Amino acid sequence: MSEDSNTPCRILLVDDSRVARLTLQHLLSKATDRELAIQEAANGDEALTLFTPASFDLVLIDFNMPGIDGLELATILNGLQPDLRMALITANIQDSIVERATKLGMVFLGKPVTLEQLSTLIRG
Repeated sequence: MSEDSNTPCRILLVDDSRVARLTLQHLLSKATDRELAIQEAANGDEALTLFTPASFDLVLIDFNMPGIDGLELATILNGLQPDLRMALITANIQDSIVERATKLGMVFLGKPVTLEQLSTLIRG
């Protein structure tokens, strides 16, 4: 992701918890001086309605959601835009989930995430 501070970093937050989305937004705003353009989705289906290739620089996805889970969503998004940067942010820290996320090229972050983790993620 480019560090061009004149260009907003376009982020899609996908989490079924409104509180989790608000918390991530707050942390993201503190993690960088760069302007952020954040959109939210409460589940995978909402995320897919918001997504078009090249519309986001980074997608942050929860694992446990109603309907398709975070890894299924990531698989679909990867098929639509193979170079898309994605992170799986979840409290469900199982080796099999970490392994599947890694195979999809995702960054894996266990909840609760830190400002430092998000800052590194935004910088790319």
